[in-house]
Amino acid sequence: MKDLLIIKLTGEKPTNNEEVLERVNGEWKISPKRLDDVNYVVALYQQKVLATYILGSMVTYNKKIGKVTHLDLVENNDLDIIGKDVSYPTSNPATLSSFDNLFKKK
Repeated sequence: MKDLLIIKLTGEKPTNNEEVLERVNGEWKISPKRLDDVNYVVALYQQKVLATYILGSMVTYNKKIGKVTHLDLVENNDLDIIGKDVSYPTSNPATLSSFDNLFKKK
């Protein structure tokens, strides 16, 4: 099951947890319906896990621009993957995945 929303951050590396959260909470081109089965949001920077969050029940979707503009996030490390390297070569900055797919062998 694809129960992770993977957010790939680009540009300058965030310098603190607040900056990571602010950037993860940006505008993402993903259908809110696709988030129904998502339990966790994983923030990546250069193939390394920066933060993990539990996805709450509230998501804001702006129909005019076709993007999710706010995610209800609670910082959480239940997955115990912060700081780990991953192999996730997709170019799309916001995708759904599973834990097994995120950590599959290269």
